[in-house]
Amino acid sequence: MNQSNPSDREAQSHTSVGSAAHGRITGGCRLASSLRRFAGGVLVSTLAACGGGGSGGNSTAEVNKALGSLTTPSPSQSVELQARGAELNTQELAQAENEASSLPATTPLAQLADGQTAPLAAYQSGLVARKAAATLVPVYRFYNTQTGTHFYTSSTSERDAVRASQPIYSYEGQAFMAASAASVGLKPVYRFFNTQTGVHFYTISESERFNIETTLPQFQLEGVAYYASQVAGIGFTPLYRFFLSGAGTHFYTVSEAERQRVIDTLSSTYGFEGVGYQVLTGACSFVNTTVQQAAPNGCYLANNGAQVNIALPSSAVLAVGDKVSVSGVGAGGWQISQNAGQLVQTTLPGALAGQRWTARDASRDWFSVASSADGSKLVAAVYNGQIYTSSNAGLSWTGRDASRSWQSVASSADGSKLVAAVYNGQVYTSSNAGLSWIARESDRGWRSVASSADGSKLVAAVYNGQVYTSSNAGLSWTARDATRDWCSVASSADGNQLVSGECGGQIYTSSNAGLTWTARDANRNWYFVASSADGSKLVAAVYNGQIYTSSNAGLTWTARDATRSWQSVASSDDGSKLVAVVRGGQIYTSSNAGLSWTARESDRDWWSVASSADGNQLVSVVRGGQIYTSQASTTPGATGGLQGAAGSSVDLQYLGDGVFEVLSTSGSVTVQ
Repeated sequence: MNQSNPSDREAQSHTSVGSAAHGRITGGCRLASSLRRFAGGVLVSTLAACGGGGSGGNSTAEVNKALGSLTTPSPSQSVELQARGAELNTQELAQAENEASSLPATTPLAQLADGQTAPLAAYQSGLVARKAAATLVPVYRFYNTQTGTHFYTSSTSERDAVRASQPIYSYEGQAFMAASAASVGLKPVYRFFNTQTGVHFYTISESERFNIETTLPQFQLEGVAYYASQVAGIGFTPLYRFFLSGAGTHFYTVSEAERQRVIDTLSSTYGFEGVGYQVLTGACSFVNTTVQQAAPNGCYLANNGAQVNIALPSSAVLAVGDKVSVSGVGAGGWQISQNAGQLVQTTLPGALAGQRWTARDASRDWFSVASSADGSKLVAAVYNGQIYTSSNAGLSWTGRDASRSWQSVASSADGSKLVAAVYNGQVYTSSNAGLSWIARESDRGWRSVASSADGSKLVAAVYNGQVYTSSNAGLSWTARDATRDWCSVASSADGNQLVSGECGGQIYTSSNAGLTWTARDANRNWYFVASSADGSKLVAAVYNGQIYTSSNAGLTWTARDATRSWQSVASSDDGSKLVAVVRGGQIYTSSNAGLSWTARESDRDWWSVASSADGNQLVSVVRGGQIYTSQASTTPGATGGLQGAAGSSVDLQYLGDGVFEVLSTSGSVTVQ
């Protein structure tokens, strides 16, 4: 067997040439008309060196100047130097992996320059590979029937010229994909021509490149062949390299089977050097038209000057866990359209919570509910039952403490500090997300509680009693204002701006953590109040009345929507996204600070509602029914979907029941 063709014709002894401008080898390189004679009398057709020497590290001019004084090392020295180069490449790949792991997973690729290492999550999600999709080029393979080596090129003109004029090369088709231009997360692959062996050598390592240029003058740098990755991920496959020390050449393969056969049967001749770098798989399909029906687990590259519409697979053919990926390669970008009954859960611009609700847990006499800032930790109280907590956004619930007449619950921003009130009982606090509770204060007609973001400042309202405040997480309490029929209370994030509603009386506000209170608006049946994080935007529900909003910390109020049996309201931190529930009616949401409202879900005995800080996750409870959760999403059905500009990408995963979730995005992606 010829040493340069181990096991079969999938062997990759790289004599490949590519295409490039600005330092990359290009299709403009001329095919040498002459043949070079190498040691052993073998005639091997070659390509003339063309183009500059790439970028990074020391300049080619500096290196060439240094090479003037170099002498060609002996064969044994050459082997040692090339082995050192392999070590440098391995070290550099490990350094790149470590660098990628150290970067925050949330770092947008748009903030990184071409050639910079991306966060590891961007490689693992396929974002790096898809961002490079706009410059994908196939790398073609030829088999040299005289030498038993393989020849690779990414230039179609060079490929065609070899096929037309070099009969000793047998064309074997496409080997793998590479990028023809720099992109985030990719590095240049340098090509050298070995004048002693007549083959080419490739490396992605700047250290190895410099090692070769400064110690092995028989290697001529010919430029950048293409671009690949030093970090593994979706959309990449490893290119393995072996060293034939006897011949002084390298053998490359992307075939796992061939790699293992060489290791198992030819290890005495072929020294395994590990992964050279990661090449692109080209697993995504180019869409050159303006309409494409997606298939489960399909990956699509929208490649048109006009917007390309990608229709999601019908729910009937999807399995839970199936994915759909779309990237914009062409100038027109892309649009993802949904089928009837489908939606995409996402927090992208334009997404709204409350459009679809999912029933959770069992039917109970749910009375109150609260949420952490991120919506992952929830607490709900059952009247004449227990308190229940959830640490997975409502997916599962755990009963806590004893059965009591729980009336109201509130949560700190991180969900670790909770406060709950028992009607004609005590106030209870928890500092471990509800695992254990401590009774505070005295038996009173506690009606409502609220908490600052850090859980240190609490406020509680007593029906036919006073408002009470605590500045030490409930350890001690101070009575404030006068005895009234207080029905609800709310707090700003810092606990200084408070608002409380009196059933059959006025709304009262405090700007000094409850020390003093000022009456606002008129006598109404103020049943529930909520506040923005800074306390400037307030919303209040009047039972058998309207919803009222204030944008000046309660100084003035504006009536909204219609007269209904409003039971509870909640607000996002910025006060722009509101949600309110009607006893015996529907849920209503507003995305414009209460200016307009949209009815959601069905008529139920809705009793309490809570929101995450961004308003993208909602939870509501039904008295005598279940808990319901909702996440921000696209508009359900055929009118909803996503759209992305050129250069953007999105990964979707199917959750079942017509629901997709966004796994990752890159570039400008919005809800349509």
